[in-house]
Amino acid sequence: MGIASPFRSAKLLIAIPVFILLLTLWSHSDFFSVSKGYQQQYSPNEVVVPDNVAAFKQQVATGSKYRIGKLTASFGEPDPSYEEAIESHQLHNQLQGYPHYILRERLMSGLWSKHAWIMTIIGQELAKPETERLHWLFWHDRDTVIMNPQIPLDIFLPPEDKFPDINLICNNDRNGLNNGVFLLRISDWSFKLFAAALSLHEYHPEITLKYTEQSAMEEAIKVPWRQKSVAFVPQRWFNGYPPIGNAQDQKAPRIARPGSVLIHFAGNRDGGRPQRIAHWHEVAKNRTAEWDKPANQTMYLQEIEEYWDRLYRGEEMDDVVKELGKRSWLSHDQNLERREKRSKRRRHQSS
Repeated sequence: MGIASPFRSAKLLIAIPVFILLLTLWSHSDFFSVSKGYQQQYSPNEVVVPDNVAAFKQQVATGSKYRIGKLTASFGEPDPSYEEAIESHQLHNQLQGYPHYILRERLMSGLWSKHAWIMTIIGQELAKPETERLHWLFWHDRDTVIMNPQIPLDIFLPPEDKFPDINLICNNDRNGLNNGVFLLRISDWSFKLFAAALSLHEYHPEITLKYTEQSAMEEAIKVPWRQKSVAFVPQRWFNGYPPIGNAQDQKAPRIARPGSVLIHFAGNRDGGRPQRIAHWHEVAKNRTAEWDKPANQTMYLQEIEEYWDRLYRGEEMDDVVKELGKRSWLSHDQNLERREKRSKRRRHQSS
């Protein structure tokens, strides 16, 4: 069945799950956990900010251009690997002034708590006076490690004068949408997007959702009138996978570059995810010069500006993403050095 038919009745279908969801969530304050130095505070109606509270309050008071909050979910049996990954966000939050919302109790079956949690925080923000709201949310799965806390998330946001209608910034991998990490504007558009995805799950079981909540989000995005509000960006910008240590790392669209803001440890077929998280968490804690550097010492600023400029000139989004995604972040001198090392190894192996 095509996707257009279910969405013709979206308004009616959305209203029911939204009402039930909000009634349930707002009546259970112990579902809500907001990170403040990773001491859990339970309050659904309060933004609990990092320890640099003065900086955040100043942003609110002066109407700072962008106010961003993070959110994730981690519940069930405690897992040291995931707790390490979540802990890695702490320094980033302190440096940049991000409140961090962490769901610690299941709201719905399967992976659908993610959508419910996102809707809850969006609804909470929309209920505030506009001058006090967050502007954007940064969703990250619990298996992400912050590698470069010096990267502010607002560098990924679109120029408002050119792209005022962008509400979602996300990326694809080889299987389609990867919703492990994305940026979402606080707006009724965003609220309705996740309500629509939930309505698919509840009321259209005939639609195959291969990757459950991720596939539902992808189907909801496909609705024509939503597509113009979605920006797909190179995966490695903020959803890249760990380097595997070969020469192809610097050109693989899915691999994080040294200096990238984070690494996402999606997939665990070999059972080695805990070890990979532990390794890269240790690298992150050591704040090595290779990974921990200001944005102007990476290729972020150049690539992001080019991305939005090319879209504004009318280039196809897929083409821009594909071309940028394959770029190396090595400097000219570093490229020469690597080529020389490879040449020496080949000479040594042939001798």
